Amino acid sequence: MLKIRGSFLPAPERSRGEIAYPSLRICIPASNGTHHVSAPPEGGDWEITISVPQGSASQPPEIRLHLTGVAWTNALAWLGRISRIPFLQRYRAQNLNRRLRISSVSTTNGEALVDFGNRQSPFVPEFTRKHLKLGINIVGFLTADLGVGESARCMVRAADAASLPSALINLRLHCKNPSSDTTYASRLVDAPIHPVSIVHIDPPASLDLEHHHGSRFLTDHYNIGYWAWELPDFPDAWMRAFDCFDEIWCPSDFVRASIGIKSPIPVLSMPHAIAFTRPTESHAALRNRFGLPQDTFLFLFLFDLNSYAERKNPRAVVEAFRRSGLQREGCRLVIKVHNSEGNEADLASLRQSLEDLPGSVVIANTLARDDVYALEAACDCFVSLHRSEGFGLALAECMYLGKPVIATNWSATTEFLDDDCGLPVRARLVTLDRNHGPYSKGQIWADPDIDHAAAQMQRIRHDVTLRSDIGAAAQKRIESSFSPALIGARYRRRLEAIAMR
Repeated sequence: MLKIRGSFLPAPERSRGEIAYPSLRICIPASNGTHHVSAPPEGGDWEITISVPQGSASQPPEIRLHLTGVAWTNALAWLGRISRIPFLQRYRAQNLNRRLRISSVSTTNGEALVDFGNRQSPFVPEFTRKHLKLGINIVGFLTADLGVGESARCMVRAADAASLPSALINLRLHCKNPSSDTTYASRLVDAPIHPVSIVHIDPPASLDLEHHHGSRFLTDHYNIGYWAWELPDFPDAWMRAFDCFDEIWCPSDFVRASIGIKSPIPVLSMPHAIAFTRPTESHAALRNRFGLPQDTFLFLFLFDLNSYAERKNPRAVVEAFRRSGLQREGCRLVIKVHNSEGNEADLASLRQSLEDLPGSVVIANTLARDDVYALEAACDCFVSLHRSEGFGLALAECMYLGKPVIATNWSATTEFLDDDCGLPVRARLVTLDRNHGPYSKGQIWADPDIDHAAAQMQRIRHDVTLRSDIGAAAQKRIESSFSPALIGARYRRRLEAIAMR
């Protein structure tokens, strides 16, 4: 969705009722959509929101702006200029076509595309673009096996796809998770090189950056915090973290809305880039790798025990599978957990909840990213009955693999999973009656409908056509919305806007 803003300057008093006032026609050829903006003679500001068809990095959507209602008066003004006839000179002075102003074009999630008022826009001559010094320092847990680490690696993929120079800096802050991902180990550097630094970090940890990286780490750079937060109310206790940055990027509009309502600095939605090499092994070989049964329909759920089980809600997945009755039909539930060390009690509780579901599989060892993708590819359907997500990486990965996904119909996952490409689960919003880590009493999150989730499991198991159609649509949705080239182009536009300030 695009938002176009502008204004009409008041028409000269003598012209009212005599000649037509200009209007704007906005055309979108791909959808045959047309919008008109007209104004009264007294003028005033205007704003219009339009839906734009999904494009691609190579074929972006086209929008045409046509000024109408000025052809006749322009002709008369031209005659007045060359003939100097007094009667016609009045049309030169009126300049009606200049009284319609377009001030900005932006996305509804806050990304400025064209800002004619202050030039904070990448809509500039090609010569200027070629001479802008763009480049980013991507700072994060680039070698760590956790979601915020994968967030930084997603950004590297997008920057590479957009040919944006990048310097990769591994965070020195303490991290509970293993650091075994060597994908970008050879590219790591010690200090920022480029003018813009983007730091993938939890908001409260932002205050520790200078302690671990030195007092000059954030000096002389335009600093962007890449934050995720899963509930609608951003904690007041974290407000000091804004002091570390010039603006905030986040993975979804849901997070942007939560942070933006309290932020004193700009907040933009910059989703994760989803793309990786799909496993090429046979289905049988993939299942053999993890000791999974061959001729069985497998539901998969995976989560990090350090990410608060109450929010990830694995018990709801177990209960939905139990109520579905699919265990009796030979289906099985596979649950992959990260970081069992230090969370032994939670893991024991999970295993106990599966005691009446024989054949269920719990995988508790740490897997490399390629093995995670292989596990996702080996199973038939992913289930996430989360209470809230800031993005939902595992869901998007499974959709990219062409797998049907059953998920709670609330928070950031609704931005890419709907009835056309997934199986949303009804949910009601509830108020937390106690604290769960950073999720404090009085906040709200979702309580998914377990019976509806069970019914969705039955649907996807028994309807082969639905399974195929949903999987294909899911893959198409992720490829078209979150490709590295598309997301990287989004980075480039914003960096051009920053560079032109």
